[in-house]
Amino acid sequence: MESILEENKTYLSQESKELLEEVRGFMQGKLKMVGVEWTFSKRSWNQDETLNKGIELFFIKKGVAPIDSFCNSLEDMEKQLDQLESRLICLADSFYALVDNNPDLEKESKNSLESYAKTVDKSVTILENQRKKRRIKWKELSGINEFTEELKSLIRKIIGDYVISVLADALYERIKNNAGEVYTLVIKEMNQFLIDNGVYTKEIKVGEQMDPEYVEPTKDSIENITEDFHKFDTIEEIRRYPYLFLDDTKILDGSAKIWRRNDEWEST
Repeated sequence: MESILEENKTYLSQESKELLEEVRGFMQGKLKMVGVEWTFSKRSWNQDETLNKGIELFFIKKGVAPIDSFCNSLEDMEKQLDQLESRLICLADSFYALVDNNPDLEKESKNSLESYAKTVDKSVTILENQRKKRRIKWKELSGINEFTEELKSLIRKIIGDYVISVLADALYERIKNNAGEVYTLVIKEMNQFLIDNGVYTKEIKVGEQMDPEYVEPTKDSIENITEDFHKFDTIEEIRRYPYLFLDDTKILDGSAKIWRRNDEWEST
Protein backbone atom coordinates (compact mmCIF):
# COMPACT_ATOMS: atom_id res chain seq x y z
CA MET A 1 0.00 0.00 0.00
CA GLU A 2 1.33 3.45 -0.89
CA SER A 3 1.78 5.88 1.96
CA ILE A 4 -1.07 8.33 1.95
CA LEU A 5 0.66 10.72 4.31
CA GLU A 6 3.46 12.91 3.01
CA GLU A 7 6.32 13.54 5.40
CA ASN A 8 7.21 17.08 6.46
CA LYS A 9 3.87 18.48 5.29
CA THR A 10 1.51 20.61 7.37
CA TYR A 11 -2.08 19.71 6.53
CA LEU A 12 -4.83 22.31 6.52
CA SER A 13 -8.40 21.64 7.59
CA GLN A 14 -9.83 20.72 4.16
CA GLU A 15 -6.80 18.64 3.22
CA SER A 16 -7.11 16.71 6.48
CA LYS A 17 -10.78 15.95 5.85
CA GLU A 18 -10.04 14.63 2.36
CA LEU A 19 -7.09 12.58 3.62
CA LEU A 20 -9.12 10.91 6.35
CA GLU A 21 -11.87 10.10 3.86
CA GLU A 22 -9.27 8.33 1.70
CA VAL A 23 -8.07 6.33 4.69
CA ARG A 24 -11.62 5.36 5.65
CA GLY A 25 -12.40 4.32 2.07
CA PHE A 26 -9.25 2.20 1.87
CA MET A 27 -10.00 0.45 5.17
CA GLN A 28 -13.58 -0.37 4.15
CA GLY A 29 -12.99 -1.24 0.50
CA LYS A 30 -9.61 -2.96 0.48
CA LEU A 31 -9.19 -4.33 3.95
CA LYS A 32 -12.90 -4.99 4.62
CA MET A 33 -12.58 -3.20 7.96
CA VAL A 34 -15.20 -1.09 9.68
CA GLY A 35 -14.22 2.49 9.09
CA VAL A 36 -14.08 5.04 11.84
CA GLU A 37 -16.34 8.04 11.37
CA TRP A 38 -14.43 11.28 11.89
CA THR A 39 -16.29 14.43 12.78
CA PHE A 40 -14.95 17.92 12.44
CA SER A 41 -16.31 20.49 14.81
CA LYS A 42 -15.79 24.16 14.14
CA ARG A 43 -13.82 24.50 17.33
CA SER A 44 -11.36 21.77 16.29
CA TRP A 45 -9.95 23.90 13.52
CA ASN A 46 -10.62 27.42 14.75
CA GLN A 47 -9.00 29.40 17.52
CA ASP A 48 -8.86 27.44 20.75
CA GLU A 49 -11.02 29.40 23.16
CA THR A 50 -9.48 27.66 26.16
CA LEU A 51 -6.32 29.72 25.60
CA ASN A 52 -8.18 32.75 26.88
CA LYS A 53 -9.68 31.20 29.96
CA GLY A 54 -10.34 33.95 32.45
CA ILE A 55 -9.44 36.95 30.30
CA GLU A 56 -13.05 38.17 30.52
CA LEU A 57 -12.47 38.87 34.23
CA PHE A 58 -10.31 41.82 33.21
CA PHE A 59 -12.87 43.44 30.93
CA ILE A 60 -14.10 46.83 32.17
CA LYS A 61 -17.09 48.53 30.57
CA LYS A 62 -16.91 52.18 29.67
CA GLY A 63 -18.27 54.26 32.54
CA VAL A 64 -19.47 57.83 32.92
CA ALA A 65 -17.08 59.51 35.38
CA PRO A 66 -13.82 60.65 33.74
CA ILE A 67 -11.00 61.44 36.15
CA ASP A 68 -10.53 64.95 34.76
CA SER A 69 -14.18 66.05 34.94
CA PHE A 70 -13.46 68.82 37.41
CA CYS A 71 -9.94 69.99 36.65
CA ASN A 72 -10.17 73.74 36.12
CA SER A 73 -7.22 74.85 38.23
CA LEU A 74 -4.07 73.73 40.04
CA GLU A 75 -6.13 73.30 43.18
CA ASP A 76 -8.52 70.96 41.36
CA MET A 77 -5.61 68.95 39.98
CA GLU A 78 -4.07 68.56 43.44
CA LYS A 79 -7.42 67.36 44.81
CA GLN A 80 -7.67 64.76 42.06
CA LEU A 81 -4.16 63.52 42.81
CA ASP A 82 -4.96 63.38 46.54
CA GLN A 83 -7.90 61.20 45.61
CA LEU A 84 -5.73 58.97 43.41
CA GLU A 85 -3.22 58.54 46.24
CA SER A 86 -5.99 57.63 48.66
CA ARG A 87 -7.36 55.04 46.26
CA LEU A 88 -3.91 53.52 45.76
CA ILE A 89 -3.50 53.16 49.51
CA CYS A 90 -6.92 51.51 49.73
CA LEU A 91 -5.99 49.13 46.90
CA ALA A 92 -2.80 48.04 48.67
CA ASP A 93 -4.72 47.64 51.94
CA SER A 94 -7.28 45.42 50.20
CA PHE A 95 -4.50 43.06 49.10
CA TYR A 96 -3.05 42.92 52.60
CA ALA A 97 -6.57 42.26 53.91
CA LEU A 98 -6.99 39.30 51.55
CA VAL A 99 -3.87 37.79 53.10
CA ASP A 100 -5.02 38.48 56.65
CA ASN A 101 -8.54 37.18 56.06
CA ASN A 102 -7.46 33.98 54.33
CA PRO A 103 -5.12 32.19 56.76
CA ASP A 104 -5.27 28.98 54.72
CA LEU A 105 -3.63 30.56 51.68
CA GLU A 106 -0.68 28.69 50.27
CA LYS A 107 2.66 30.35 50.88
CA GLU A 108 3.11 31.14 47.18
CA SER A 109 -0.27 32.89 46.96
CA LYS A 110 0.40 34.79 50.18
CA ASN A 111 3.75 35.97 48.82
CA SER A 112 2.15 37.00 45.53
CA LEU A 113 -0.54 39.10 47.20
CA GLU A 114 1.99 40.78 49.46
CA SER A 115 4.12 41.47 46.39
CA TYR A 116 1.15 43.10 44.64
CA ALA A 117 0.49 45.25 47.70
CA LYS A 118 4.12 46.35 47.86
CA THR A 119 4.01 47.27 44.16
CA VAL A 120 1.05 49.54 44.82
CA ASP A 121 2.80 50.96 47.91
CA LYS A 122 5.75 51.79 45.66
CA SER A 123 3.43 53.59 43.24
CA VAL A 124 2.25 55.81 46.11
CA THR A 125 5.85 56.83 46.84
CA ILE A 126 6.49 57.51 43.14
CA LEU A 127 3.31 59.58 42.90
CA GLU A 128 4.38 61.69 45.87
CA ASN A 129 7.85 62.22 44.38
CA GLN A 130 6.46 63.12 40.97
CA ARG A 131 4.10 65.65 42.48
CA LYS A 132 6.97 67.40 44.25
CA LYS A 133 9.07 67.33 41.09
CA ARG A 134 6.34 68.73 38.82
CA ARG A 135 4.84 71.45 41.04
CA ILE A 136 7.14 74.19 39.74
CA LYS A 137 5.97 73.45 36.20
CA TRP A 138 2.35 73.22 37.30
CA LYS A 139 2.42 76.75 38.69
CA GLU A 140 3.07 78.01 35.16
CA LEU A 141 0.02 76.27 33.69
CA SER A 142 -3.03 78.15 32.57
CA GLY A 143 -6.28 76.97 31.09
CA ILE A 144 -8.35 73.84 31.58
CA ASN A 145 -6.66 71.92 28.75
CA GLU A 146 -3.18 72.33 30.22
CA PHE A 147 -4.25 71.23 33.69
CA THR A 148 -6.18 68.31 32.25
CA GLU A 149 -3.25 67.09 30.13
CA GLU A 150 -0.80 67.30 33.04
CA LEU A 151 -3.21 65.45 35.30
CA LYS A 152 -3.78 62.65 32.79
CA SER A 153 -0.07 62.42 32.04
CA LEU A 154 0.82 61.67 35.65
CA ILE A 155 -2.14 59.38 36.28
CA ARG A 156 -1.36 57.47 33.09
CA LYS A 157 2.20 56.91 34.25
CA ILE A 158 1.20 55.70 37.71
CA ILE A 159 -1.70 53.50 36.61
CA GLY A 160 -0.04 52.23 33.43
CA ASP A 161 3.43 51.48 34.80
CA TYR A 162 2.65 50.39 38.34
CA VAL A 163 -0.83 48.91 38.30
CA ILE A 164 -1.84 47.59 34.89
CA SER A 165 1.48 46.47 33.40
CA VAL A 166 2.51 44.75 36.64
CA LEU A 167 -0.70 43.47 38.21
CA ALA A 168 -2.85 42.70 35.15
CA ASP A 169 -0.13 40.72 33.39
CA ALA A 170 0.79 38.73 36.51
CA LEU A 171 -2.84 38.05 37.42
CA TYR A 172 -3.71 36.81 33.94
CA GLU A 173 -0.99 34.16 34.21
CA ARG A 174 -2.32 33.13 37.62
CA ILE A 175 -5.90 32.84 36.37
CA LYS A 176 -4.80 31.00 33.24
CA ASN A 177 -2.99 28.42 35.38
CA ASN A 178 -5.88 27.95 37.84
CA ALA A 179 -3.87 29.37 40.73
CA GLY A 180 -6.90 29.87 43.01
CA GLU A 181 -10.08 31.83 43.69
CA VAL A 182 -8.24 34.49 45.67
CA TYR A 183 -6.79 35.90 42.46
CA THR A 184 -10.31 36.51 41.15
CA LEU A 185 -10.88 38.68 44.23
CA VAL A 186 -7.64 40.57 43.51
CA ILE A 187 -8.82 41.29 39.95
CA LYS A 188 -12.14 42.61 41.26
CA GLU A 189 -10.31 44.99 43.60
CA MET A 190 -8.01 46.15 40.79
CA ASN A 191 -10.91 46.63 38.35
CA GLN A 192 -12.86 48.70 40.85
CA PHE A 193 -9.81 50.89 41.42
CA LEU A 194 -9.52 51.47 37.68
CA ILE A 195 -13.25 52.19 37.30
CA ASP A 196 -13.04 54.76 40.09
CA ASN A 197 -10.21 56.44 38.18
CA GLY A 198 -12.08 56.68 34.89
CA VAL A 199 -10.48 53.72 33.11
CA TYR A 200 -12.03 51.13 30.80
CA THR A 201 -10.81 48.35 28.51
CA LYS A 202 -11.30 48.33 24.75
CA GLU A 203 -12.93 45.12 23.55
CA ILE A 204 -10.84 42.85 21.34
CA LYS A 205 -11.67 39.29 20.41
CA VAL A 206 -9.90 36.05 19.59
CA GLY A 207 -9.99 35.42 15.85
CA GLU A 208 -10.21 39.05 14.77
CA GLN A 209 -7.49 41.03 13.01
CA MET A 210 -4.96 42.69 15.30
CA ASP A 211 -5.29 46.48 15.40
CA PRO A 212 -1.70 47.80 15.76
CA GLU A 213 -3.01 51.08 17.13
CA TYR A 214 -4.20 49.32 20.28
CA VAL A 215 -2.54 45.91 20.42
CA GLU A 216 1.08 44.80 20.53
CA PRO A 217 2.00 41.23 19.49
CA THR A 218 3.66 39.12 22.17
CA LYS A 219 7.26 38.01 21.71
CA ASP A 220 6.19 34.40 21.15
CA SER A 221 4.01 35.51 18.21
CA ILE A 222 7.09 35.32 15.97
CA GLU A 223 7.05 31.53 16.41
CA ASN A 224 3.28 31.21 16.05
CA ILE A 225 3.29 30.21 12.37
CA THR A 226 0.33 29.17 10.24
CA GLU A 227 -0.18 28.44 6.55
CA ASP A 228 -3.90 29.16 6.81
CA PHE A 229 -4.19 32.58 5.18
CA HIS A 230 -7.49 33.22 7.01
CA LYS A 231 -5.52 33.38 10.26
CA PHE A 232 -2.74 35.74 9.22
CA ASP A 233 -2.36 38.59 11.74
CA THR A 234 -5.40 37.45 13.74
CA ILE A 235 -5.48 37.08 17.51
CA GLU A 236 -4.97 33.61 18.95
CA GLU A 237 -4.75 34.59 22.61
CA ILE A 238 -5.46 37.86 24.42
CA ARG A 239 -2.90 38.45 27.15
CA ARG A 240 -4.05 41.97 28.07
CA TYR A 241 -6.85 44.25 26.92
CA PRO A 242 -6.02 47.82 25.82
CA TYR A 243 -6.65 50.24 28.70
CA LEU A 244 -7.98 53.74 28.06
CA PHE A 245 -9.38 56.75 29.87
CA LEU A 246 -13.04 57.47 29.24
CA ASP A 247 -12.15 60.17 26.70
CA ASP A 248 -10.40 57.35 24.76
CA THR A 249 -6.88 58.53 25.62
CA LYS A 250 -4.77 55.39 25.61
CA ILE A 251 -3.08 54.38 28.85
CA LEU A 252 -1.52 51.08 27.83
CA ASP A 253 -1.62 48.92 24.71
CA GLY A 254 -3.21 45.54 24.77
CA SER A 255 -1.08 42.43 24.31
CA ALA A 256 -1.99 39.40 22.22
CA LYS A 257 -0.46 36.31 20.69
CA ILE A 258 -0.84 36.70 16.93
CA TRP A 259 -0.84 34.19 14.11
CA ARG A 260 2.05 34.85 11.72
CA ARG A 261 2.58 33.65 8.16
CA ASN A 262 5.44 31.38 7.24
CA ASP A 263 8.31 33.53 5.84
CA GLU A 264 9.10 30.86 3.25
CA TRP A 265 5.46 30.86 2.10
CA GLU A 266 5.41 34.67 1.96
CA SER A 267 8.57 34.84 -0.20
CA THR A 268 7.28 32.42 -2.83
